[in-house]
Amino acid sequence: MQKPLSCAIVGSGSIGGLIDSPQSTNIASHAHAIAKHSNCKLVAICEPSITNQQAFIGRWGKVGVYYALDALFEYETIDLLALASPTPFHAKALEDALHVKNIKYIMCEKPLVSTLKELEHLKPLLLESDKRILIHLMRRYDPSFIQLANDIAMHKWGKVLRFQGVFTKGLLHNGIHMLDILSYFFGQIKIIEPLHVKLLEHDISGDFEVSLEKAQGLLSCIDELPYSAFELSIWFEHGKIEIKEGGAKIDTYAKKPSSLYEGYFTLEHETSLPNSLQFYALHSLEFLLSVDDIKAKQILEEHIVLHEKIFETINKEKHT
Repeated sequence: MQKPLSCAIVGSGSIGGLIDSPQSTNIASHAHAIAKHSNCKLVAICEPSITNQQAFIGRWGKVGVYYALDALFEYETIDLLALASPTPFHAKALEDALHVKNIKYIMCEKPLVSTLKELEHLKPLLLESDKRILIHLMRRYDPSFIQLANDIAMHKWGKVLRFQGVFTKGLLHNGIHMLDILSYFFGQIKIIEPLHVKLLEHDISGDFEVSLEKAQGLLSCIDELPYSAFELSIWFEHGKIEIKEGGAKIDTYAKKPSSLYEGYFTLEHETSLPNSLQFYALHSLEFLLSVDDIKAKQILEEHIVLHEKIFETINKEKHT
């Protein structure tokens, strides 16, 4: 019988383990994903907050608890590390983890780092590492989004014409998910052109014209909304894709002759893809463990470039 991978979570708050519980239908936290995976065993957490430590153990059972990362690495033998701490702590944690021989897999929450300077320092270290490292832009690893990407690549709806997206919480902290979807579907981002924007703390909101290798469109970050929003519409010559509720609802439409007006065409609902995003943490973990090293490195490099584009956009506005 194969020995389970020893897993540790850095940051046992929301996404680490408190966003759901063992009884939840959704699998949203790293703790839940590890608990559900047959080849993984959670052995420790690193968390400075006693409140979070106690809440985590109350939900997920007794594990090793550490206040500092160096103690975790000294006393535990870890195969897989999930980084779910606040973004300002990512850079040092990643660099430290790269020097731990036993760690084979790393899943890091987005954004990868807080600044372009941190990214420039870490980039060569990450890309030269023999560890399998992914950034948790979870839609990239979701079966429904993978199906969409394949359908688009096969020109199911013909040529892409335009896209339009709306989201909240800043270009870096939430818009990065939408930019990742678009780059997954339509190639590397060439330009993010700010139109009407407002600088936030370490982020930016407003309207952006985005050009990719194979598509162009408009993204709007509405930071005034008192609720979360994440919607993306993509128009093709023979159909349309609508992504709503953060990706939990995906509908496709096909071009059909109008029943009212001769010679005109309309869009008719074609299919609704399965809501596989409710299991996103597990799908991401499964992807990390199953993808080959070459593909994982390619995805990591694409996601680093995506971060670079966003940081460049923010820094450009800061100095305008």
